[in-house]
Amino acid sequence: MKETTLTLISIILPVVCAILGWIIHRKTERIKIMENQLSDKKYNTYSDIVTMFFNTIKDTKEHKTINQKETMIKIMDAKRDILMYASDDVFKAFNNFLLTSSLMSQQDSDYAVTKSVLQLMRTIRQDMCGKQSSVTEKDILLCLTQNKEDIDKFFGK
Repeated sequence: MKETTLTLISIILPVVCAILGWIIHRKTERIKIMENQLSDKKYNTYSDIVTMFFNTIKDTKEHKTINQKETMIKIMDAKRDILMYASDDVFKAFNNFLLTSSLMSQQDSDYAVTKSVLQLMRTIRQDMCGKQSSVTEKDILLCLTQNKEDIDKFFGK
């Protein structure tokens, strides 16, 4: 009787362990798939936001009028995606940009809005590349303008 019980336990126990291992493996795989999908959506959201800013800069440099309605639609889409997929830091930086761009008077607007855009882009980089990213707001502005004098004027303010 004792031997039969030990034999049954020695057969059942490995089977139960194998089944539990398989269940845990499946759940881990599902979590990884969901994380990858979320990460893809987050990076696409960040790319769309940065593209929106770059397109605005290009249009400004080419002296094209900016389509306010189209820009507003892009911002509304960005709000939805930021709310759903962005990190807390990017969410807060985006809200800061929105508040800054809507509350400032025209004369204060250029500096404050540019500063909030630079902060948003730096925060996006940190979220994508990790907090160890050493890119600063000055580096981002240099990338955008390729003009050190403009950077000195901007940050000297």
